[in-house]
Amino acid sequence: MSIRCSQGHENPEGSAFCDECGERLDPTGAAAMDMGAPMASAGAMAGGATATATAVAPRLVVQADNASFDLAGKSEVVIGREDPVSNIYPDVDLTTHGGEEGGVSRLHAKLFNNGGQFSVEDQNSTNFTFLNRQKLTPKTPTPVKDGDEIRLGRVILTFQTT
Repeated sequence: MSIRCSQGHENPEGSAFCDECGERLDPTGAAAMDMGAPMASAGAMAGGATATATAVAPRLVVQADNASFDLAGKSEVVIGREDPVSNIYPDVDLTTHGGEEGGVSRLHAKLFNNGGQFSVEDQNSTNFTFLNRQKLTPKTPTPVKDGDEIRLGRVILTFQTT
């Protein structure tokens, strides 16, 4: 038996993420499109009656210390480590959250919000950016969803919208 992601990719049973696109798969074995999709379509079908259930409160949470970075109202967010000498002050500064020891570059990645659809883009970082354990191609925006794991070097973040 296999699990199919919302893009139609076949994956071995028990997979947590799609081997092709990195999408989080439902651990019960149902297709990932069954997770999350009803929430978005429910709000659309109800004409906004479920607005509180589908309200987006985007944030990044550092796995190591549960530090949370609010992304609300921002269309572009730079993630990295501060460097006063080079005058680099990222929006999400991971310096005090294991960034230097974890191999986070000063300008490691960017998050984009395009009408509620979020994407992450590696900025040619030294130690790479991974989305759900899939290495990203530098300078290529890749969609992210609620619950996705973003790894910058060895620092793990969770993208949350609820």
